[in-house]
Formats: sequence, C-alpha cells, structure tokens
Amino acid sequence: MTDDASYNKTVINTFKILDAISNAHTAIGVSELAKTTGLPKTTVFRLLRSLEYVRVVEKNDQQCYHFGAKIITYSQNFERQSLLVQTALPLMKQFVKEVKENISIGILYNNLVLYLHSEKGERFPLQVNLYPISPLYCSSMGKIFLSNFSPAALTNYLTAQKFTPRTVNTIVNPQILRAEVLRAQTSKIAYDNEEYEYGLTCIGVPLYQQSKMIAAASVSGPTSRLKARGWDFITEKIINFGHQVSQRL
Repeated sequence: MTDDASYNKTVINTFKILDAISNAHTAIGVSELAKTTGLPKTTVFRLLRSLEYVRVVEKNDQQCYHFGAKIITYSQNFERQSLLVQTALPLMKQFVKEVKENISIGILYNNLVLYLHSEKGERFPLQVNLYPISPLYCSSMGKIFLSNFSPAALTNYLTAQKFTPRTVNTIVNPQILRAEVLRAQTSKIAYDNEEYEYGLTCIGVPLYQQSKMIAAASVSGPTSRLKARGWDFITEKIINFGHQVSQRL
C-alpha cells in the first residue's frame, strides 16, 4: 500500500481546490469550495490566499474565485502542444505566406479570448500592443465566441460586462453589440474595426470540431493595408482557413 505520509498534504489539498475551480466552470466561493473538496473553510481560505498571491487564482467583486493570469501562461504552454495548434500551424504558415498578414487562433476562457498561437505576417507600420488575452466585446474572435452563446448567456454577458472604450470605435452600447453578434451568428464572421487598437482591423471566424465550436481564428493587420490588399480576398482566405482547420480536426 502507498504510504500517505510520504506525500505533502498541502500540495494535495491545493490541487483539490484547483480541480474544484476547474470543474465549477464559473467563479466559486469559499463555502462552496469547502463543501466540494471536503476541506475546512479555514484551510480553503488559507490556500486561496496563497494562490491569489502568486496569481494562480483571482477573486471577483462577489468574493468568488476563478483561475488567474499565472494559470493562463501554463495553459498557453500546454495548448501550444495541443491537437488544435498542431493541426492549425501548417495552415497558419501557409496563410501568412499567401496573405502576408498576422493570423491567430484562440479559445474562450472566463469570458475572455485566450490567444494560443499567432503567426506574424509583414511588419506593422504602427505600434500595436498584442496581448495573450482580450475582451470579447472589442475583438473579432470575441464576437465569434459571443455568437455561440445561448440567448440567456448573451443577455447575462451584456448586462454584467463593463464596457471600456479602448478607441472611439469601441462598441459600448449593449444593444448595438447584440445586433453585431447576431449578424456574426448568421454569417459566421466577425470584425474588429479599430475597436481594440487604433489602426488595427481584424476579421474572425469560428473553428469547429465535430460540429462544435472549440476555438476561433482571426486575421489582423493595419486597416489601410488590408484595404489595399482587398477585403474580399482576405475575407475569403480567413473563411477558407477556418473550413480547412475544422475539416482536419
């Protein structure tokens, strides 16, 4: 038999909490975590404080916990080796060769877009800040994910989300955003018209595995250059990319 005394109980209890947060799918409070893990509230609270300190978990305004920024970096390193990235990578490289603009793939994480991998096209003639995560409401991939929300989930998001204008084009009106999301739901394509960064335009499409949306992809580049290359050409290429990745998955 295995000698339980040879294992560190603090580490085991920490992963019990992380497992419970993962299985909850939404932010979860201390009482519910204690009930789920069978650990005393004092133990749960103490371990959460340490996890929060190292940014593995974060606490929202309702004093509930969800995975934090640090865990995202672990997730990124793992996902880079995943089937999705392995499948998409050669097609992404081919896309950049033909279109010469950036292409990225990402997944939905805690009502944010988590970027798994990007292939760089031609140099941006402007300073653009690219982040591993971005809000749903002002990114093309984010709108694709919103288009896959149920009506109730979309309403909840539009009600709870704080809309911060990043540019003058950022959509901060929930009803206008809802209309745009519904268009994306029908067309299976979404746009970021300089809503996240000035001078940057993105076109996003869904990625499917066995008819289930599991990720999204987007092409991005300077607005003026995308116009010069041709909207129809770039749109057709990103749509074809989405179809090819979905077929291979």
